[in-house]
Amino acid sequence: MTSDPETILRIVSELFRAPWSARLDGSIGAELELIPVRDATRRRVPIKPDADGAGTAEIIGIAGRALSWSEAIDSYGAPLWATTDGGRISYEPGGQIEISSPVFESPAELDQSLRHTVAALRAAAASNGVSLLAVGVDPYNAIEDVALELHAPRYDSMTRYFEAIGPSGTRMMRQTASLQVSVELGPEPMERWALLNALAPYLLAASANSPTYAGRNTGYASYRAYLWQTLDKTRTGLPFSASDPVAAYTAFAVGAGRIVDDDAAHLTTLFPEIRPRGYFEIRSIDAIDSNRMGDLLRFIHGIIHNADAASEAHALIGNPDPALLARAALLGRSDPVIDQRLDALERLL
Repeated sequence: MTSDPETILRIVSELFRAPWSARLDGSIGAELELIPVRDATRRRVPIKPDADGAGTAEIIGIAGRALSWSEAIDSYGAPLWATTDGGRISYEPGGQIEISSPVFESPAELDQSLRHTVAALRAAAASNGVSLLAVGVDPYNAIEDVALELHAPRYDSMTRYFEAIGPSGTRMMRQTASLQVSVELGPEPMERWALLNALAPYLLAASANSPTYAGRNTGYASYRAYLWQTLDKTRTGLPFSASDPVAAYTAFAVGAGRIVDDDAAHLTTLFPEIRPRGYFEIRSIDAIDSNRMGDLLRFIHGIIHNADAASEAHALIGNPDPALLARAALLGRSDPVIDQRLDALERLL
């Protein structure tokens, strides 16, 4: 399988034409992933019931019936739910629960929606002896104890591809969880893309909460980030060039290893820290608890939508720095440079 550079360039160019264009700049959405484990054993909870108790589909169904969510079956054969505010609850390949919000006009509305959904899910889970962990990686279980729950050509192909490289890819698919925040392209998309790429190490450090994996300390502040950074160097990182961002991202896409044959689908298998999709998807954040989400959402929103703050942030942190991204995964806020700059960034608001 090879990429056609001209086709890829056309598709990449479309990523910077906003399907959110009818919305005001300032719109924001998010996807929050949660890792379900049994309280008694710390074993992962599958979608369907097992010998240890209820599966997550039954647990989500309890919350859904109480809040009038509608249930359907997704393209992978797994259940999904539509929430009454326009959001969706579905699954990641290892059975992680994914809450996908609708698009809101403010971070406060987004925060309120996510808190409401998480609270309902946690109440239903607690009644069944299950905790929903808002951390970047499963702290208790090894990959051998976490099955691939979604069997579809895409995920089966990804599993084969990543297994040929090393262990990080399958661990990422089945055992990581993040908070992915989506924001508008804005009136100057390339400037915003540059700023978000430069902010990525700081967002990672601010959220890093996953030092433990399979019951052992990994030595990383965010082992989730380490797994993403090492699953395949051709499809992750900060592929940005100030001189020609579209050409740089096109070269990144053309050079990435192929998991699927279709060029458009190929771009969905790329996992940079900031992914253009007709909006910008920020992928640098460990899943965090609902009592911390609001501050981080307001920080992101405030930095990019306040022209003075954006300009001062750029002057403070400079251009995107892949080496700093690796340091953020390893050290988090214990890196003195990252910590000092984060303090300064927070003071801009």
